[in-house]
Amino acid sequence: MVLKLALATALCVTLAAGVAYAEDPVAVVKARHEHYKEIGKASKAIRDELMKSAPDLAIITAAAKTIDTLAPMVPSWFPPGTGRDVVPKSEALPVIWQKPDEFKKDAGNFAAAAHAFDMAAQSGKLEAMRAAFPTLGGACKACHEAFKAKDD
Repeated sequence: MVLKLALATALCVTLAAGVAYAEDPVAVVKARHEHYKEIGKASKAIRDELMKSAPDLAIITAAAKTIDTLAPMVPSWFPPGTGRDVVPKSEALPVIWQKPDEFKKDAGNFAAAAHAFDMAAQSGKLEAMRAAFPTLGGACKACHEAFKAKDD
């Protein structure tokens, strides 16, 4: 009985922490930014390796897995109330919430491209990786052009 009570208490504390996090727009935007930094770092690692005459396939494979893991989560990083109107440092444009179907479609394209690149990386075939990387970059660019504020 004590174990059940302890587990129930732990679950309530965990859920309360999750709710508090979800209600803190600044924390949501900060986490979103950190996730995108992970994607950017992984993408740069892939690009840098693919430019070498003898790329390190282990680096590419690990970076591809990172992007493939994070990409399907992108839509969940944009709950209502986390735009520039609430958190001015956010780079998310209002169109994300005004046209959610378009955003989800482009985010889905990014996730599909990330998965395709990950499959190419897992194959170990450098030619497949080089062929798939521009599609991944194009999917990133499509979202940035439509849904991200331009850098100042």
